[in-house]
Amino acid sequence: MTLEVGSKNRVLALLKGRGLQLTLIAVLALTWWRGEARLSDIGRLDENAISAIQAGEAKASTKAILVPLTVDVIVGANDTLERIFRKLELSVTDLATLRALPDIRRRLDRIYPGETLKFGVRGKQLVSLERQLSPSETLQVRRDQSGFDSEIIVNPLEKNIRVGEATIKNSLFQAAGEAGLSDPLAMKITNIFRWDIDFVLDIQPGDRFRVIYEELSQDGTPLGEGDILAVEFINQGTVYRALRFAPTGESTDAEEDDFGYYTPDGRSLRKAFLRAPLEFTRVSSRFNLYRHHPVLNRMRAHRGVDYAAPTGTPVKAAGEGRIRFVGTKGGYGKVIEVQHANNVRTLYGHLSRFARGLRHGERVRQGEVIGYVGMTGLATGPHLHYEYLQNGVHRDPQKVPLPNDRP
Repeated sequence: MTLEVGSKNRVLALLKGRGLQLTLIAVLALTWWRGEARLSDIGRLDENAISAIQAGEAKASTKAILVPLTVDVIVGANDTLERIFRKLELSVTDLATLRALPDIRRRLDRIYPGETLKFGVRGKQLVSLERQLSPSETLQVRRDQSGFDSEIIVNPLEKNIRVGEATIKNSLFQAAGEAGLSDPLAMKITNIFRWDIDFVLDIQPGDRFRVIYEELSQDGTPLGEGDILAVEFINQGTVYRALRFAPTGESTDAEEDDFGYYTPDGRSLRKAFLRAPLEFTRVSSRFNLYRHHPVLNRMRAHRGVDYAAPTGTPVKAAGEGRIRFVGTKGGYGKVIEVQHANNVRTLYGHLSRFARGLRHGERVRQGEVIGYVGMTGLATGPHLHYEYLQNGVHRDPQKVPLPNDRP
């Protein structure tokens, strides 16, 4: 957790009746010493106290005023809301009150490293909390007489439609960059077609794409690219097209689960299995029944695909299913087997470790991280060994037709 404003959360201003100017200077100095805050960080003084000073009624009496501070907290890798509250010495009772309010809780349950939370604090009491939910929405929580109240502040975005296209020479990301498109937009393209195209194995020089997307700005300030509205990808002569669709009545700012991408004739691109179970770097070995094994130094059937990737790269479940085996098994080293519907089984070998808490019989979702790339067992370097079996028979994961997940 990083505090942008200062680590102290309380400021004591002593008003000694020497006039408003001296009082404000004293408040500023004390604030600087105690919290290293800027002028903009100092909250409003109590209006009655200011009136009393101006009227000369404060005299020699000493009055203590607790001045609210705004503290910007940059969320750290292991931070939780409870941990941040404790570091700021805020009341855990306030945290419990927040969590008891469903509308607030669901918007604060998950916080992410790198994002900024704005806390308004007075002593050990939470006065306000702000979180940027999206470029167009801000959650504002304010203390009131009955506890806390929340409001979603809508910050209108300007959306302009843009078109980009590129031909791949070396890599998708390089082609996107040369066309003035960002890496996140290129990654969105890979996510849209991840059930049809293995972007590790299938991409070839000469492949090309065209994309229609939103360009976002706010008050004239560019905010980057928004949603992809339509995209066409031509891979080795095969044309793939996708259109973004939100349910009737939903805006294009709907949650990700509320929309999807479909072919022009209305078929969902989503399928029961991902074409590749990890984000790509390069492929070191394809499906080959007559491969020379690099460790055993003899011919040995290679019934899967090896994805070379750095140790620790997350490995995802290719489809929904249950854990059939998790542990160590011969040359596979640390391995996971997942049993899916329709007698399909997938295997993930040479892992460095398993996802925390993963155990036999546990249900996993498609795309859920189940382990991490390693080089356990018979392996010459860090990589994922991936197998796809149907009715007990090995199938080439790159070529097997994948069933649709939903209409």
